[in-house]
Amino acid sequence: MSPKFFVFFITILIITVIGIIAGVNLIMMNSTSIPVSSTHTIQIDNQSDRQDQGQAQSQKIVTKGIFLSTTTLSTTTLGKSSQVVNPITAYAYLVGNVDTGQVYFSSNQSEVLPVASMSKLMTAIVATDEFTPTTTIEITSLNMEVATDTSNLYVGEKFTLKEILQPLLLSSSNIAAEAIASTAIDRAVFMNAMSNTAWEIGMPHAYFADPSGLDPENHANAKDVFAMAEYLYKYRPDILEITRTIQANLATTTNHGSHIVNSTHPFVTDPRFIGGKTGRTFEAGETMLTILNIDNKPIVFIVLHSKYGYRATDTSQLIKKFISDYITA
Repeated sequence: MSPKFFVFFITILIITVIGIIAGVNLIMMNSTSIPVSSTHTIQIDNQSDRQDQGQAQSQKIVTKGIFLSTTTLSTTTLGKSSQVVNPITAYAYLVGNVDTGQVYFSSNQSEVLPVASMSKLMTAIVATDEFTPTTTIEITSLNMEVATDTSNLYVGEKFTLKEILQPLLLSSSNIAAEAIASTAIDRAVFMNAMSNTAWEIGMPHAYFADPSGLDPENHANAKDVFAMAEYLYKYRPDILEITRTIQANLATTTNHGSHIVNSTHPFVTDPRFIGGKTGRTFEAGETMLTILNIDNKPIVFIVLHSKYGYRATDTSQLIKKFISDYITA
């Protein structure tokens, strides 16, 4: 056998063997089932990552107040159903009857926390005690030094107290709050009146450093806010009536321009809505007071230090829990 023919023969033999091995492997792959993982756990985390240390601390506080809602979401993964439970993000909350004073359930109700723009309810209480509905409230350059808002109030405009209460309570105007407090003989006197009135109506842990709630020193606990809600319902229905307004139109006068004021409260269009107020600052997170007529009972839902964007969701879950435990049970 010549060397060339021998090399050719060996090459053909190697190719044949490789082909046989490949064919056997292919047959084995086609006859063997591929395993699929049985289930996957799906989790929804309502506590998104914070970007700085201050926010991280805030997240740590918020998680202390979690309770698990009886309402769950159902999802399906690879043919199997799993349930996802949404937590309440508010560090403190309280649900009670503002007519009878009964507290149904709460969490961290004694923890003193910043209340943000819920402070404006106390601003309205003191203003309507100290001034008449026709008292002139002028917007000054000093009032404009606070954080801007959507009310579009301008320096030199003059409103009656009755008019300016609408941007104060609906669009949560910081400028309106400062203008009202500045109308007093002394701003400090007005601020003292806010804290003193809080004590008088049953808010012993409340303190107000400014009329808008931008100052984190404006604080109270959930029981204090509940006392304020009781007071508003029983003695100041005029203030709650303003908060039920979806949109107010302040027509142009010789003293001020035209202003359209929209409510910031997510439940203002709910037919059960009796009144309430929202709040939001970095230190306070989101806060909200909501009074609803449920089963002919005035029920208040208070959330303090909710995660940004979750005060309405938190309140909705509290409503569902109340109805489930006390109405349909």
